[in-house]
Amino acid sequence: MEAKRLQSQGQLSAAKQLYEDILRRMPGQPDALTFLASIAYQLGREQDGDALLDAAIESYAAILAHAEAHGQTQGQSGDAVRAARVNLLLARGRQAEAEREIAQPKLPINPVRATPADFAQRQSGARARGLPGILLNSLPKSASESIWNKLAEGLGMAQGHVSLGLFPDCCLFPHRVRLLAEGGLIAKEHIPATPHNLDSLAACGIRKLVLNLRDPRQASLSWAHFVKNDVSMRLLAPIWRKIVPPRQVLDSDFPVLLDWVIERYLPLSLTWIAGWTEEMTRGDAATVRVHAARFETFREDPATYFSELLDFLEIGRAAFTPTAAAETVHLRRGATDEWRSVFSPAQAERAWAKIPAALAAFWGWQA
Repeated sequence: MEAKRLQSQGQLSAAKQLYEDILRRMPGQPDALTFLASIAYQLGREQDGDALLDAAIESYAAILAHAEAHGQTQGQSGDAVRAARVNLLLARGRQAEAEREIAQPKLPINPVRATPADFAQRQSGARARGLPGILLNSLPKSASESIWNKLAEGLGMAQGHVSLGLFPDCCLFPHRVRLLAEGGLIAKEHIPATPHNLDSLAACGIRKLVLNLRDPRQASLSWAHFVKNDVSMRLLAPIWRKIVPPRQVLDSDFPVLLDWVIERYLPLSLTWIAGWTEEMTRGDAATVRVHAARFETFREDPATYFSELLDFLEIGRAAFTPTAAAETVHLRRGATDEWRSVFSPAQAERAWAKIPAALAAFWGWQA
């Protein structure tokens, strides 16, 4: 805890020394290895970070192997170790290994914005009213957190997550998807349309998915603000290098950060959107029916946004009661085209050049 406190205050050398002291007393301690990897990435030592993260992954594997060799029933503790290992595999880009591992843990869904007792009460009540499990899948920075809260409060449903990892590599947790399919719960995710995720939905009986989208240029601008002012301050943020810029970029002027986001983050968003667009256009061959819900509609006409969503889910509109109790989270300005006044002409041109013409036509994005 002291090492984490020092790390959070930017005292990286002192935190590093404490983590190393822990490893001398407890060789292979996976948390210490993971936080050391984060510090290494933050200091620009990527090879050291990779090695430390790989060592943490192997340490988790050794813990699991030791338990199995001694005939210990792993239970929830063993499942938590396996899930932690999956998370690090995803951070390292070892997707196939993560997908093999994630099929095994049977951890319950962690309550969001509720105590365990409240979570259970809301879930059982929503099930009794015949409300299905709802999967709200969103491009990051599309007001998904606030929309999720409004849906949960308006329908009286429980909230939780059913995937591991961070965008764009989120991986569905099959056991939790099965729990979602039992109803009474709404999950908010950022999952890509990978074979694993689609197969998991099909296997668990999830036939519908709400896809919440926003113009990716505006979403990228919002991500630049969010990653600088929120995400990058989290201790393990540096291990997610696909979407978290290096420290020298974060500490630079905002146009430098925007350049990084346009070059590195925007293409990830476009690939993610393209995957779901392909699934939407597969017709009867699609694994899951997709309802495209647009951030722009949510901002300009929220009543229509929620009515269309409920109709798609075959939930009577009378079941939804909008309430001011729903928490608005991570909604900075809620602008629909702020990027037009913030991007420089050169940045706007580069961003537009990255958007495939077919994708722009499908979603109606303009230069």
